Amino acid sequence: MDKSTRSFLFFSCALTIAFLIALNFLVFPGQNWSLYSSLLLLLPLVYFLIDGSRHYKTYSVIGSLVVFAVLSAANLIESPDYLWVLFAIPALAAWPLVIIMGKKAAKFSYAFSGAVLLILCYVVLNLIFEPRFPFSIFTTFTIMWWPLSVALAKFSRAFSLVGTAWMTLFFIIVNIITTPVIWWIYPVFALLFWPLSMFLARYPLSYAILSTLILSSFFIIVNLITSRDTIWAVYPIFGLLWWPLSIYFFVYRRKHVKRKYI
Repeated sequence: MDKSTRSFLFFSCALTIAFLIALNFLVFPGQNWSLYSSLLLLLPLVYFLIDGSRHYKTYSVIGSLVVFAVLSAANLIESPDYLWVLFAIPALAAWPLVIIMGKKAAKFSYAFSGAVLLILCYVVLNLIFEPRFPFSIFTTFTIMWWPLSVALAKFSRAFSLVGTAWMTLFFIIVNIITTPVIWWIYPVFALLFWPLSMFLARYPLSYAILSTLILSSFFIIVNLITSRDTIWAVYPIFGLLWWPLSIYFFVYRRKHVKRKYI
């Protein structure tokens, strides 16, 4: 990007920010929405100012500081009694740390250490500010995808198995701590098709048979949980049986059984 283009984009962002702030205070004096919309334009403004394509490490540091400054201002203006901006600090600090480390951030040791550090930060914040609800479960679930993806990036099938197990554990724990109603089975049964597709995508008949068994089990379990006195699972199961039946006669037999010609 040449200097003229960067200068034009920089002044365009600055002019738009000034316009939004003036519009906010002149037309809507009792509101502060320009603060949040300006945040979206401050980041490209800084990017064009320092040429972020070349100085991406410097941009990551300045960008995280800009976001923190805007969030802090919004926190102090909107809700000064509750410092929710502290919850953004670990995530904002992770941005420049990952960029500065460069290729080392793709190593499992660094990814695991960084993930553990971030998880501990949110656990401490959880215990100090919100001890009544363990929200750190959600941050832990999200952060752990970093080392998991680094460790298993080259092993797609293993990643599908570990990822499915990790999400299953997450849904079960969230179900237990949020509501007595059993709902985790719905997303978990859907997740089973991730590794199933990875392992059996080239075997349509086996895929159809196992998928039918999984879906049939799902309908039976849901039937028992929700309305045990009314047997309705047989209806979708009957429709599912046509899937492997069709695959067998129209795909498998045409490939593996020799046709006799008269």
